[in-house]
Amino acid sequence: MEYPLRRKDRKMDEGEALGILRRCYWGVLSLVGADGTPYGVPLNYVLDEQGGTMRLVMHCAREGRKIDCLNANPQGAFVVVEGARMLPEKFSTAYASAMVSGPVDIVDGREEKRDLLRRLVARLSPEFTERGEKHIEHRLDDCLVLRLEIRTACAKGRKTEEPYALGHLGF
Repeated sequence: MEYPLRRKDRKMDEGEALGILRRCYWGVLSLVGADGTPYGVPLNYVLDEQGGTMRLVMHCAREGRKIDCLNANPQGAFVVVEGARMLPEKFSTAYASAMVSGPVDIVDGREEKRDLLRRLVARLSPEFTERGEKHIEHRLDDCLVLRLEIRTACAKGRKTEEPYALGHLGF
């Protein structure tokens, strides 16, 4: 079920959502466990734009709560926030955020996993590619790669120039 944004004046288009995803380096992956318990975890990621399907790529351990949640319900939501800055005089925050959701698959094939881990190193540690390559080979069998296929994307933000308003507090 899709919900419309309540604050339509803060809505940004899908292109702006992808721009935020391209500029940021980490966000929060939200999943649901078999018992319905929500779980959110901050992760580094890379936006994979190859092959015509937009995906977020993340890595994780072979076992743990993320994997248990994904085995029970392979859907995820991911949120990133850019440039958050408190505006105390306006009782608000300036920010831009992107929210995406879709199915999450677990990649464990050695070659595909190696390729995706290289993309993470290239994006997150470009000055350490040689060390990154060694680290990938050392940990290849100890990790998994998660790939969230972006089926929905939206963004919203608040600029510092917006007029004073208490609407966001419910007044």
